[in-house]
Formats: sequence, C-alpha cells, structure tokens
Amino acid sequence: MRTEPGMTDAVLDLDGVLTTRDTFAALLTAAALRAPVAGARSAPELVRWLRAGHDVPRHAAASRDVARSLLRGMTEPQYEALAAAVGARLGAVAARRSMLEVAAGLRRAGAHVVVATGSEHRLAAAFLAAAGVEHDLLLASTLRWTPTGPEFDRHIRGEGKLSALREAGVDIERRRFWTDSFDDFPTAAAAASVVLVAPSRHSAARYRASGLDVELLGG
Repeated sequence: MRTEPGMTDAVLDLDGVLTTRDTFAALLTAAALRAPVAGARSAPELVRWLRAGHDVPRHAAASRDVARSLLRGMTEPQYEALAAAVGARLGAVAARRSMLEVAAGLRRAGAHVVVATGSEHRLAAAFLAAAGVEHDLLLASTLRWTPTGPEFDRHIRGEGKLSALREAGVDIERRRFWTDSFDDFPTAAAAASVVLVAPSRHSAARYRASGLDVELLGG
C-alpha cells in the first residue's frame, strides 16, 4: 500500500544518477563504430556539440544535430535493435549501485517513482529493465522517422523536463527530485526537495551559487 503523495514520491533523473554514463552518447558512439563513414561525416556536428559546453539550449540543439547525422539512414527496426542492445549492456555495467538501492528502497516504502530523462525512450526503457529499476512512469525524449532517418520529436532537456512532468500530471512540487546536473535546475527549483547525485564541479558550483537548498550524495 502506497503512502500519501509527497511523503516518499520521487522523480529520478537517469544519466549520471541511475547511471554512471550518458546513455544516448553511448548509443551514438555505438552507431559511429558500426558506420565509420557516418562518424567521419558527423565531425562538424561533434565539434559544435563539444564546444557548446554548459549552455543548455546550444548543447541540446547540437546534440540533436549530432544524432540526426550519426543516425542518418537508420530504419526504425535497426534503431530499436541498437537501443535494446546498448540499453541492456549499460544496465548491466553502468548502473550506479547506490542509486539502485535508493530506487528499490523507494518502492519498498510505497513511493510513486517517475524517471524523467533527456535520453531516448526506448534506450532508457532497455536500461531500466536490465538494471532492474522498478518505476511507475518513464518520461523520456522521443524520435520520429523521416525519409532520411530519425530525428528528435521531443527532447526533454532543461525547461522541457519540467514541462513534460507537469503535462503528465506529476506533482513535482510535492516530490523529492534526484539529479546530477544544473541542466535540471528548472525542475529542481520546482521540487519539494532535491538530492544532487555525484555532480560535476560545474553543477555543484552552480547549485551553490543559486541558493537552492540541496542535499549532496556522493558517487
């Protein structure tokens, strides 16, 4: 039997929180290794992605460009197979064990658990299944297929993550939010409480400077 909303209910980020890796970057790397010509062709987009740094809108736009370039020509069944394989592998080798215990504890406490991530939905679902993360709802980015291949239909980054939660009816103002990144500041600012999981020095410094009260959890 679950508790009252807000007592233990949670929203968990995926990359950097439940994982120690960027799941979609791992998928794009796998795609580039399978098609070296596409990887070479995507060099300009990769440079823009790296140069975007911590600018969330620029970084998100550049990552969409990289994905469009590296996945060009890939059919939906081919993508599904790749996402399933990469997600399963990362679920086995790149899950953050301390957070798997947190997620399991939340479920034992009767919490309603939402995973909200900028990673792609099928990839994220494959990771969660392989890592054994029980959850009630997964909100993730989605792709659509064009004549030249997949591109992002919805990319849940920055303000987009908070919008996706609210559109799904998730009461973030009454939930504990677990994140590693300052990209998630809009969601963190709206949440009842925040746990910062193994953040980069940049993210930790930005949260400190923001004045938002956060709990720090190491790796």
